[in-house]
Amino acid sequence: MENKQSGKLITILLGVLLVVAVAYSFYSNAEHSALKTELEAEKVEIKTQLDKLLSDYDAKIAEGSSLKVKLKAAREDIITYKDSLQGEKSTSYGLIKRYKNRMYSLQAKNKELFAQVDLLTKENEKLSGEVVEAKSTIEAQANENSKLSMINNNLSEKVAKGAVLSIDNLGVVAMKKSSTGALKETNRYKKTDAFRITFNIDKNELTERGEKPAYFVIKDAEGNVVSPKGKVVINGTEVVYSDTTAINYQNIETEVIIITDIDREATTKGVYTVAAILDGKAVGNTTLELKDGFLGIF
Repeated sequence: MENKQSGKLITILLGVLLVVAVAYSFYSNAEHSALKTELEAEKVEIKTQLDKLLSDYDAKIAEGSSLKVKLKAAREDIITYKDSLQGEKSTSYGLIKRYKNRMYSLQAKNKELFAQVDLLTKENEKLSGEVVEAKSTIEAQANENSKLSMINNNLSEKVAKGAVLSIDNLGVVAMKKSSTGALKETNRYKKTDAFRITFNIDKNELTERGEKPAYFVIKDAEGNVVSPKGKVVINGTEVVYSDTTAINYQNIETEVIIITDIDREATTKGVYTVAAILDGKAVGNTTLELKDGFLGIF
């Protein structure tokens, strides 16, 4: 009799434990589901903040700031970061915390860079106003007394500085010529028949419109000028150039593409440098590496 009562007690105790285990499992699953939902919501919020940052960068880049190279680089960082976040298949508290910290860092960088852009924009606007006013004053009062002549000379220096042309996105690509005469990109020195040089001349309303001479100096890894076409004196120094052209500049952003033919037989492997000279000023340089063929086979 006593054994039967003990067996019933054990059965009841096991039943209670089973109920408790089932209840705990249900609670734990519900809590896990709620946490997962909250983490997914935070992940979506991070994406939203990144989209806003991208939108802000697009607006700043569209303003045409002279810092647009830095702006574009920062924008690419955000895109890479966003792609990384979207590629995450699982979500955890540690993951969300890491991405949040990175996002805060990007936002801080965004704030600092935008402050630089705003400051530079204000300074440029102020300088442009001063230059335009200076130019107008010079033209209207060119024959004034000696005191005014000194003022005009100072203002003329400002105009000259503001009128200097600048470029960006200077690039060079090696090209090979097919039997039909079509040009295709290559990085093999024994197949190179030409270089394609590209860049953009920035908008500058202070520069006089018209033909702007451009010279390009291409040097091989040994420092020899490739396919020399002539010489020009730049800032008192004689420069041997590989190609030249005249660009019709109308004070707007202007895209330039130059194809420079070279002798394939004279080409060697190594790093080539390309320097651009525009309107009598050195405005940029870039490099290109020409390699051997794969396993020496072309």
